[in-house]
Amino acid sequence: MAFCWRCGAQLYENSSFCHSCGAPAKPSTTTASGVQTGFERLKDDRAFQDHWAKRVIAYIVDVATVSGATYLLLLIAALPALPTIFFRPDIPFAWFWGFWLGGIAPLIVLAYFVLADALFQRTIGKELMGLRVARLDGKRVDLWSSLVRNVSKIAFILLVLDIAVGLGTHGDGRQKYSDRYIGTTVENTNNTRIIPDWI
Repeated sequence: MAFCWRCGAQLYENSSFCHSCGAPAKPSTTTASGVQTGFERLKDDRAFQDHWAKRVIAYIVDVATVSGATYLLLLIAALPALPTIFFRPDIPFAWFWGFWLGGIAPLIVLAYFVLADALFQRTIGKELMGLRVARLDGKRVDLWSSLVRNVSKIAFILLVLDIAVGLGTHGDGRQKYSDRYIGTTVENTNNTRIIPDWI
């Protein structure tokens, strides 16, 4: 398994150039100083910054969309219990909110990401940002791959750790650690930019 000396992307077998940044697969001895981590690339690489900006925006759009739907479902489910608040104040109602907000809501968010990536290779946010999920071996993203790459989204701190480990280690900087583990990545589907090169 070979990686690009410039950007750290995994190289296809017998490739002459990197599919991610266009660098020659075999660097000259004067340019190869080692593969950069994702954090090092975030400092100067505008295309890399743009990629992660798109992913953050896509995640915010997705969480806002699925959270809105989840809380609407929560309110509908809570309607039959509302008379209990007014006519039976001795019955604690906090268990209901804890059950939904602490247990069911994160599972609904996880299910959304897993099913969207497995069925469509993209979520609503990724579609808006021109991104899609792909497997490095060229096969279709299945439910297992989608679950492994998205399981950290069940809790925000796990997602932050997943991204930090992916960016902090050598390899394809577009991959979270879970992406690297299962062999998936997020690719651009168009050339639109959020962060222009001239900034």
